[in-house]
Amino acid sequence: MSCQINNGDQVDGRVQYDRPLRTWDRLADGTWVYDWYMDTPTVATDGYSPGIPHCDSGSLPALASGCVDWPSSKFLQTPLTSAANGGTGSVVADPHYGTDYHVNCNTTDRMNQYYAVDLGRRAGDPVLSPGGAGTVKYAGWAPSEWETCGQHIIVDHGGGWWSVVCHLSAVHVKAGQPITNNTIGAAGATGTSEAHLHFSLTKNASITTAGGVYGGQSARPRHLYHLGCGGGYYDWISQGMQVCY
Repeated sequence: MSCQINNGDQVDGRVQYDRPLRTWDRLADGTWVYDWYMDTPTVATDGYSPGIPHCDSGSLPALASGCVDWPSSKFLQTPLTSAANGGTGSVVADPHYGTDYHVNCNTTDRMNQYYAVDLGRRAGDPVLSPGGAGTVKYAGWAPSEWETCGQHIIVDHGGGWWSVVCHLSAVHVKAGQPITNNTIGAAGATGTSEAHLHFSLTKNASITTAGGVYGGQSARPRHLYHLGCGGGYYDWISQGMQVCY
């Protein structure tokens, strides 16, 4: 554990000193773990455990100009299950912030993918909707000019927030379908040369009648929750990071 912060979300109703316990511990790999589940000294009245460094509030890299943060109050999860990569339940993240196809924060006529993340997956791995519950806006093959997305799914999570997953080998949902936390498709290599999952988050984007996403703003993942590796959430995904289901 590298540091601790006591202004995180309250997740399970537990209290300390008659106040909600909102203390989270940051691990060396960037994972955030709810302190109740960690073997650390009990937090004091200030919400911190004695002897544990306080996290620097500026530890998260500056937000790219024109992009937005996915709100920490809105549920977000790693889009994989324990079946990922032959049952390891984890993947290696390969983000290309600001390069390759991962560009644009708020252009008006194309996809804004600056904070899109690639996750190394085996073809056929089940895929969850990163934003959790919502309504499917589009599910199927990408139209002309969006071909590199292959088979993809767009989910509307309310309030102008959408998630997009690309390169699927199979699609298990259809437009207009409400979803909760169910599997929406399977990872693949459609539209690309190597199996992986490309997922992005947007705010106030638009969609063509044929299923192409454009406009709006690229959203940076925040509080990306996971169950594996001890549970917790990732507030920043860096190159080569292990990401758990």
